[in-house]
Amino acid sequence: MTYRSAKVAASYDATYTGEGFADCDSAYAWVLDRLAARPGATLLDVACGQGALLRHATVRGLSVYGIDFAKKALQLAREAAPAAHLALANGERLPYSDHSFDYVTCLGSLEHYLDPWRGAAEIARVLKPGGRAAILLPNAYYLADIVWHVWRQGRGPDHRQVIQRFAAVREWADYLEMMGLKVVATRRGNPRFPRNHSDWRWYRSNPRRLLYLAAGWLTPKNLSASFLYICTPAAPRPELNDRLPLELRRPEGG
Repeated sequence: MTYRSAKVAASYDATYTGEGFADCDSAYAWVLDRLAARPGATLLDVACGQGALLRHATVRGLSVYGIDFAKKALQLAREAAPAAHLALANGERLPYSDHSFDYVTCLGSLEHYLDPWRGAAEIARVLKPGGRAAILLPNAYYLADIVWHVWRQGRGPDHRQVIQRFAAVREWADYLEMMGLKVVATRRGNPRFPRNHSDWRWYRSNPRRLLYLAAGWLTPKNLSASFLYICTPAAPRPELNDRLPLELRRPEGG
């Protein structure tokens, strides 16, 4: 990693030493359901964080792999999913051969990469022909953000991370297809309704999310909090670069 990316990794180490990033259990189950992930298949979770998705995938009988460039995150992931094959690595340079995995997941991470273009291309590279990826990306026009941030404060969305990008639903789809991923389905990524005691405990620890949960029922798809893109590998479409907002356009020679 370069010195700059090492500094970014250090910021995530500090975050995972504290509360870290985690969603309720039903959110991870929902992702695996959307992938229709089958037992015995291989799954790579890019930027696996604390290993919650890996734990759910292991229970479903998948052979799971995870990478993160935050050492503290991997320590937590080993505790959450001891059967997972974990590696300290940068998502922009995945340490796997071409066509290695049946499934790849990347949840709320590509938008924080130094080089998100290479990150998307790497996901496409390691997918087997006919494999599927589930990629979660944030909306620049989330209805709750428009009300609580833009209307009240005059500021846009903020996930309080070192690097962050936001875009609209079709803009993210164009970005993924530019880098070699065909979007075959797009799902709204609003908070999931609690389905078990673990979910309710999570919501008690994150009470503000209950407001977003209620708002999600009334939120139109294009104004959802985020979007889950189900993708298959395809030929890159570089001509889409000119259609993207500036912060998503791939730099010349990049």
